[in-house]
Amino acid sequence: MNERIQPGAIAKPVGPYCHAIKVAAKQLVFVAGQIPIDKEGNIVGVDYNDKIRNLQTIDLAAQVTQTMLNVKDALEAAGASIKDLVRLDTYVLMSAMNEYKTVGMKAKHDVLVGVQVAGATVFVAGLMPADALIEISGIAAIE
Repeated sequence: MNERIQPGAIAKPVGPYCHAIKVAAKQLVFVAGQIPIDKEGNIVGVDYNDKIRNLQTIDLAAQVTQTMLNVKDALEAAGASIKDLVRLDTYVLMSAMNEYKTVGMKAKHDVLVGVQVAGATVFVAGLMPADALIEISGIAAIE
């Protein structure tokens, strides 16, 4: 059983995560960095008819949701679930930082459905492909 730990000597988390997780696992599942790409290979949340694309024309919430669904699908293909996540690292394009703090975090936690994980959020200068505003990787522990 995975034990979520919130040490009393550390300030309470500012979001739905925990400071540490103690894992008793038979298997670990490492999910590679997932981007907001659908099954057909298209980046979601981007209007490719918009010739002057910029941050305002890319739907960050849609990208976060698709990325989290990709993490979920990868976990399920490996015999795990969102509830088995013990670490989730999020990389967000620096120019989307303010929007991520509002709509992006909500979209991510809508897929997590109350599961608290350890992890980090890092704001970066760029991602591949260029229209991706987010990338998420994770580790799950299966008992």
